[in-house]
Amino acid sequence: MHLIDLEISKIQSIRIYLPCKKEDIKPFDIVSIEYIKEQIEYDLYVDDFATEAITSLKNQLKKALNFELQIQNEYINKGIGYYYNIYVNKLWTTDAQSLVDPSRNFSLWSTPTHIGIETIIYNVQNKIYIEISPIYKWNCDYPDDEKEYETFDDFLNNYRPIGIVAIDKSAAIKWLETCNEIIEIFKANDKK
Repeated sequence: MHLIDLEISKIQSIRIYLPCKKEDIKPFDIVSIEYIKEQIEYDLYVDDFATEAITSLKNQLKKALNFELQIQNEYINKGIGYYYNIYVNKLWTTDAQSLVDPSRNFSLWSTPTHIGIETIIYNVQNKIYIEISPIYKWNCDYPDDEKEYETFDDFLNNYRPIGIVAIDKSAAIKWLETCNEIIEIFKANDKK
């Protein structure tokens, strides 16, 4: 297994798992991405197209580096993920189409419901943040094992983001350069 490590700090990184050497990657190769925090791994993007993962990251990084992803002040303390969970639950329980998705401009990657993690990038003033948030799993389904079930109210009362981490501008620039390099590799390999 080959990988690309996007370092956040000595104990945190975003790790992109490739099916081949980086120089051989093609747009529709299947990749997975994890957030590593103190040696614990969290799935962020699971077995999907490389082009979607890398292009989404590149686009969000460009916006964040230009400070175009400012979040509302009300989201700062709890993170967007908290409010996103409320939004999704209201959609499922009321079917109100007039609701506004608080993650609409900030969402980077989502995992399948059984994993339940949302990755978000945004700015707070002149800083760039990546937020890794748990997502409530039981809006539309119940677990096979009832012991796993948790009411939405309990989930929200116990809600804690997996991480809200400031990314140094220099790290974000390196990440963007890596994305651009991979996209160029996609283009070259797509012509072969």
